[in-house]
Amino acid sequence: MINFLLMILLASLYVFDYLFFVLGIGGRIMTWIPEIITIFLAVAILFKLAFSKGVKMPFKYLLLIAAYLLHIISGFLLNDVSGGVVLAGIRIYTKFIPIFLVPLVFPLSHKAFRNLLIWVYGLSMLQFPVVLFQRYVMFKFSESPDRLGGTLGWGTSGVLALYLITVISFLISFYYKQKISFRFFFFSAVAAFIPITMNSTKISVVLLPIAFVVPAVFIAEKRDVIFKTLLFISLLLGSLVVYKLGYDYYAELQGRRNLTEYVTNEAVLNRYNQVRLKPLEAAIKVAPKGDLRFAIFGRGAGNVSKGFLPFLTGKYFLTQGTFYDVYMTFPKLMWEIGILGTLLFFLFPVFVFFDAIKASKSEGVSGAYGLGMLTFTIFIMLSTIYTYTIDSNILIFLYFFAAGQTVRLSVESEQEASQEIRPVFSTA
Repeated sequence: MINFLLMILLASLYVFDYLFFVLGIGGRIMTWIPEIITIFLAVAILFKLAFSKGVKMPFKYLLLIAAYLLHIISGFLLNDVSGGVVLAGIRIYTKFIPIFLVPLVFPLSHKAFRNLLIWVYGLSMLQFPVVLFQRYVMFKFSESPDRLGGTLGWGTSGVLALYLITVISFLISFYYKQKISFRFFFFSAVAAFIPITMNSTKISVVLLPIAFVVPAVFIAEKRDVIFKTLLFISLLLGSLVVYKLGYDYYAELQGRRNLTEYVTNEAVLNRYNQVRLKPLEAAIKVAPKGDLRFAIFGRGAGNVSKGFLPFLTGKYFLTQGTFYDVYMTFPKLMWEIGILGTLLFFLFPVFVFFDAIKASKSEGVSGAYGLGMLTFTIFIMLSTIYTYTIDSNILIFLYFFAAGQTVRLSVESEQEASQEIRPVFSTA
């Protein structure tokens, strides 16, 4: 049953936002299906913890989750947040916790794990034909590449680029670990790369080198590493050239600036940096000022955000949320849950990164998966400074489910980990 719910949850992440926001099919409740499924999973987790003696997980994550939840509740109380905004805040800031716990409370069999990987791979490859359709049929007269978001929703070109480069990094990791052939890697990577050249997301220039370099740095096996590294350096350089040519080609067709101008044209560079850096600067310099409560606990989860209904909109949205452009995740964290809450949130990927290092040393699919998670974790942390990571279901759900599985694989790969793992809610 849990495996079936996971399959439905993963499919819903790729389908329902696209159907409602892009094609106008169905109702908005469709877009809530991932969160509705998460509620069922949370109930199942609570029952398992209450009635099973065998559930174990690293104590550091239990402590982190408890501290994170206590911090959010404290922020609500200290800021006297309204009931509707409390619901919105809980939805935004805690929806990833059940999906993170699923692989730890309900361990996946090796067969189920492989089936989920194949399922996600198929959904990922679906983006290629969908973006082609969007570019040459659906939005062929549009001057904006932002609409080329595949099946991930409306205006999600940046999220799609981040996601597909993550897919490429996993493919590299699986090839390094000799779990896929070069032919499989090459054609899959090309299918993932072409949509990136079409939606012209500038952050891809930064993410692509990371996707190629990180797996090579952390690969445990040394045989053939030099040859493979040289091969992937060549592929990286080639992909950057192709990306530059593709970006400039579509920029010329659509009357936009080419990629070089964002580096060589000082006026363009300053204007671009102003748009990107102003919210980050305000989050660091303005958000913590005025009250120690704001500095440590923020203004309350959801209290600087806009809800899709008036009673779900925070009281600081109009005065601070819109003025300081609080939509990227890092500024949102700083404004709403403060410095301490931001630190607690980032401890999740930091802990996962070190667990991924341990998992990457394993043989087989587990080791390849752990190697890919290193890059995925870096991308998630970087994405918080330029996109709405915590509000993106595809990023937040997929990453934290993958993170939970990484922790499970790390635990399984360490014989000595038994000293760090404690039973949870034992009935003994």
